Amino acid sequence: MKKILVAISILISSVFANNPEQNIAVLEELNLPKEFLNEQSFKSKYKELSTTKKIQYYDNLIKKSSLNAKIVKEELELKNLPKVLFFLPLIESSFKNLVNKNDPSGLWQIMPLTASNLKLKRNEFVDERLDLIKSTDAATNYLRKYYKKFGKWYLSVLAYNAGEGRIIHGVARATLDKYLDEHPTMYHDKVIKIYNLYIADYTKNKKGIDNLYTIYKDLGLKSGHFDYLYLLKHNSKRDYLPKTSVNYINMLVSFSILENSDRFKNLDKKTKYDLEKVNANKGLRLKTIADELSMSYEELRTINKHLLKEMIPTDKNSYNLYIPHTKVELFNNKISNMKELAVTQNKATLEKVKNDVNNKSSFDVNKNSKDLNTNKIIHKVKQGDTLEAIAKKYKVSVKKLKIDNKKNSSKLKIGENIEIIK
Repeated sequence: MKKILVAISILISSVFANNPEQNIAVLEELNLPKEFLNEQSFKSKYKELSTTKKIQYYDNLIKKSSLNAKIVKEELELKNLPKVLFFLPLIESSFKNLVNKNDPSGLWQIMPLTASNLKLKRNEFVDERLDLIKSTDAATNYLRKYYKKFGKWYLSVLAYNAGEGRIIHGVARATLDKYLDEHPTMYHDKVIKIYNLYIADYTKNKKGIDNLYTIYKDLGLKSGHFDYLYLLKHNSKRDYLPKTSVNYINMLVSFSILENSDRFKNLDKKTKYDLEKVNANKGLRLKTIADELSMSYEELRTINKHLLKEMIPTDKNSYNLYIPHTKVELFNNKISNMKELAVTQNKATLEKVKNDVNNKSSFDVNKNSKDLNTNKIIHKVKQGDTLEAIAKKYKVSVKKLKIDNKKNSSKLKIGENIEIIK
């Protein structure tokens, strides 16, 4: 058994030795110590991913989603971000633009709450987590934001994976533990006691995240007592980081080292076209656009998954969508005709709604839509709504909203219908 383990160790070392400088460059990009290559969990993950079968599997995923991969690669280059971040969507979603309404969605698997923080719009018409370009821009901004906080790219990646609070909590604890391992006589020091209180308070109440950053920056960075390898060594007992997060970094580094060895053949695969953003009138059906551009409707839908209905959103006069760059001239030539089509289709939609209203004794128009028989708008309350925000949106007073809806307070329930009568 020992001979087998020695042989495996030699094999892995020889693979790393093929491109030692490039492999160290990968670690430097992520701000990882070079000794990380000898960390056992990483070597096991690299061994698993470096088999021919695994490489072919992941290379094929990149090939199938070459357009998505190209968008990510170009965004990283544009923002001058570490190229190793390219493999994050491969780990997150296999480079697929996955749709999960109330769960992580899109190429970058962004949670609904995170989407709000990143200013990605989500309503009945659009879910911008599925917008290939906007979501990539938002995700890379998110990563850069946490790099500024942590000062290390691998910690920014970990925060992306497990959440800022979970990571800074583990990092602060590991920093303090390492310091006390090396200075056991300092356990009763006043500053150390305060640091322990900071950690205990966050553990219990999930408050005081800035205090955890104080421990990390003052004791960890300035005094040099934060060590990722120490954290990994003691993680099984101390649970500084989720095992899935440790694996996340191991995969990211493994893919990057395999790239350095030219094991992926489809990273620079040419795509049929680039995406071009154009502006289309509200109410225009995607099927109409596809027909006018002589392109597959399914293909148009695939590159515009963020449009949740089969038409351009009607909550604004126009909205952006993506088309192949080879179709831009054709789109521009037919844009006036498309405007006429949009007007016609809007009239048809309104006529259908009128008929529905006449055929029903009570009619609940979809979220935030206008009743055609009365000067009334129905707003369905969603997460994050307040009475003040609704009043501001529809340019009415809070007092009037309360009177019209017979409310004694400003409390709202998700799913509740609020009438706006003008």
